[in-house]
Amino acid sequence: MNRKHNKSFNKTPMLLAMMIIATGQVGVSIYLPSLPLISEALSIGHADVQMLVTLFLVGFGLSQLFYGPLSDAIGRRPVFILGQGVYLVGTVLCIALNEHFTALEVGRLLQGLGAGSASVLGRSVLRDSYDGKQLTKALSYISVTASVMPIIAPVFGGWIAFHLSWEAVFVFVLVYLVAIFTLGWFILPETLPYKPRKFKVTEVIHGYSKLIVNPQVIGSASYNWISYLGAVVSLSLFPFLMQHQLGLTAAEYGTIMIIPSAGLMMGSVSLNILNRYFSNNWILFLAIIIMSLSGVWLLMTEMTVFNLVFAFTWLTVAQGLSFPISIALLLGPHKENAGAVSALSGSIQMVIAGVFGGYLVERWVTSQMTLGSFYIASALLMAAVLLMSQIRRYAGGAKQMDTIDS
Repeated sequence: MNRKHNKSFNKTPMLLAMMIIATGQVGVSIYLPSLPLISEALSIGHADVQMLVTLFLVGFGLSQLFYGPLSDAIGRRPVFILGQGVYLVGTVLCIALNEHFTALEVGRLLQGLGAGSASVLGRSVLRDSYDGKQLTKALSYISVTASVMPIIAPVFGGWIAFHLSWEAVFVFVLVYLVAIFTLGWFILPETLPYKPRKFKVTEVIHGYSKLIVNPQVIGSASYNWISYLGAVVSLSLFPFLMQHQLGLTAAEYGTIMIIPSAGLMMGSVSLNILNRYFSNNWILFLAIIIMSLSGVWLLMTEMTVFNLVFAFTWLTVAQGLSFPISIALLLGPHKENAGAVSALSGSIQMVIAGVFGGYLVERWVTSQMTLGSFYIASALLMAAVLLMSQIRRYAGGAKQMDTIDS
């Protein structure tokens, strides 16, 4: 295999990374159109079925803290086999015992615990295999994959659930995972650029403990945490609003969700243009304004499919604008431990979305009106973070000037 010192661009690591990352993306969104069907089939409430989303996201998030340092120590290939193996076991459990909701919950947790390896390994394989402009090129393809999969997965999931059954969605995921596991087993090489070393838990815990209290890390990452929480809450609530109250089928719902999902790509494309003329802070401020107006729209209009989709589309545009800036601000000062910073941020993001998102959908965000209020509250929280970052920046600059003067 061509390594990063080769001049020619070897597409194999990039394609493998794209397929690995896609397994995690599929697990998040492909089941969402099926949630009302599962609720009816197993005679469980909205809040209970939401646990299938929460448990996956919690497992997905927490496991990244383990997979990242482990892959840096023992290698990428063993972690791929371990993670995808756990993912497969969880999926088989969901299929074999689909009539028992507790088994589904355990299966979804195992799926999440396995899927966490996908997010870590995709970035790690690229970091090992490419450098410079080749790395930038490979990452651009990964970004496209991360944007496209949330668009495609609910469409397939809704179509399969409507024409076959919600159980068939789990079978589809199993077939896909088996294909990726088999392909990785035979093709994925060990890309670790140095000799494997001992995995030291104490060093990992010490590193994370320092990062978790770093104001720069928490402040920069929180833009992404807040916007992602808004998307997860929306996607968890929409199947019930659109299918139970507005009468859409699972297939129709999955097709309609192409529109707001495309907003993420619209925001990303717009960012490339706006970056030429405006600073990161001004673009973040624009994203906050868009998010606020989305909430106002939901508060001022009646509940229709158009109004729900229109508001959520603009929320995803705001997410597309803020996400790359958030990651750039987060990783910029951490060149030597970017992997640990990224894993910590991704873990907290998923846990917040899973635990807090599930609580919100159960206790507060249950209608179009409360969703609009939630959008506005999220925008205000992001504005507070932006304001605090500016205060901290100017305070740091003033302190530096005082030091120079003295």
